[in-house]
Amino acid sequence: YHNQLLAYGDAVRRLHHARVSSETPIGWWRWTVYYGAINEGEVLANGDWQAQHLKSLGYRYFQIDEGYQYARGEYTTPNATQFPDGLRFVGHHLIGEGLTFGVWTAPFEVTSRAWIYEHHKDWLVHNAKGDPIPIGDVWHQKTDVLYALDTTHPGAQEYMRDTYRTLVREWGVRFIKLDFMDTTAIEGYHYRPNTTALEAQRIGLQVIRDAVGEEVSLDKDGSPMLNPVGLVDTGRISADTGHSFERTKNAASGIAARFYMQRNFFVNDPDAFNVTPTHLMERANERSSISLGAAEASIALSAVSGGMYEIGDDMPVLGSEKDRLALVENRELLNMAKVGRASTPLDLMTYEPEDGQPSTFFIREDQRQAILTVFNWTNTTRSHTLRLADLGLPAGHMFAATDVLNQNETVTLEGGAVRLKNQPPQSVRVIKLIDKSVAEAAPTVTTQAPAAANTGEMINLSAQAEAGGVPAVAYHWDLGDGTSADSPKVHHAYTNAGEFTIRLIVDGVDGVPAHKNFSLKVTGNLRAHSNLVDNRRFVEPTDR
Repeated sequence: YHNQLLAYGDAVRRLHHARVSSETPIGWWRWTVYYGAINEGEVLANGDWQAQHLKSLGYRYFQIDEGYQYARGEYTTPNATQFPDGLRFVGHHLIGEGLTFGVWTAPFEVTSRAWIYEHHKDWLVHNAKGDPIPIGDVWHQKTDVLYALDTTHPGAQEYMRDTYRTLVREWGVRFIKLDFMDTTAIEGYHYRPNTTALEAQRIGLQVIRDAVGEEVSLDKDGSPMLNPVGLVDTGRISADTGHSFERTKNAASGIAARFYMQRNFFVNDPDAFNVTPTHLMERANERSSISLGAAEASIALSAVSGGMYEIGDDMPVLGSEKDRLALVENRELLNMAKVGRASTPLDLMTYEPEDGQPSTFFIREDQRQAILTVFNWTNTTRSHTLRLADLGLPAGHMFAATDVLNQNETVTLEGGAVRLKNQPPQSVRVIKLIDKSVAEAAPTVTTQAPAAANTGEMINLSAQAEAGGVPAVAYHWDLGDGTSADSPKVHHAYTNAGEFTIRLIVDGVDGVPAHKNFSLKVTGNLRAHSNLVDNRRFVEPTDR
């Protein structure tokens, strides 16, 4: 049945032109850190810490969740109480640190304090009497009543365009979370007659995509799974996580059930992992109780998703707890995210009654190595025997096994099986399996680079690891003129003529890098003055 699900996912990818080629976002997601009471100082402190300590590992995304805005439905008006300098200032500071700036929105929600409600109630989905349909209130405080935006109304569409263009062009946002699209998918009367809720949602998403352009990542949060495919880049697949083992366990079944959506529907979003305790909890009846074992389970669950890899902790606090920081810096877990493929839940429909839900995940990263992840969701010890043949590993080969989370922990590998005895309650084991009959190898890399360029001309360089070979986990360019870059795609210009040697190093999961060198001849001289007759007025592209 796993292959049937993957075949369905592949069909969706092809038929709906899914956006699945973007990089995996790795970074900091704010909601489970401070919830709705985030302020400017907390954001800047975390951004500075991330840039100084984690950016070099690939943690480059930095997303500010709800709480920055004055009202839902009015996202370009910051909440001055908590952000006295506004979000443009904050965003530009983060971008200056080399981080990718992201924000949360609920694109089709409008509250009773928002500008739209005050000036254009006709832009809201309404009932037969012409009254806007209330759909709830914010945080149950009984002050801000919620309504659904009519995305078919020309005025509402122009407002959305202005909102998302402002976020992108003025604030520098490059990642936008789109939340509560499930609760706003209500049936009612729209400006365009006979429009269903899901049609209206799709229309609204198209307006947003057109406004932000192709280079900005859109993240589907609360929403039906299929409807946004082809318009969003990443998509939430689980319940909310939090600082407790119970939240991790609750999220795990959704991540298991939707493994086949990874890079078929979108890049999967498993929500943030949480590895440190906190005194802040989303619900009054919750308490933070996150042992080291629970922290390991939380981050391992994100890794098996193969999708977004999101820190959900106060980072200066994280830095003070070395055992928790070591989890965030764990190279094997990071590589699982960078490889970008979901681990298969082996017991998705066959899990033991004692386990209560799928608990065993497996991914073969390349011909040489594989990762086996086994959770114990229960309150008692559990034991498992997992035959290598059942994992699809070749018979007769010699394998070595190590514990990814604890190098001193013995892994029993005998009789062609991994034997996990008395795994502690509420814990995870992440086992790396190495086929010793296969030599370490570098990624096979395909590159595109020009052989010649003019001075001042912007050139494009790109590299991609061959599918089915050793996966790449990092790209490092030395551009030969004293500059460098760390991404698969690079845009660069040379300001003087000469012969340049461009050097590329591509790190792979086996630990053996690929090396490539390119020769580039740059000719021509820069001019002190342009020809005024060649001047043209710039016109902003409609898709940006």
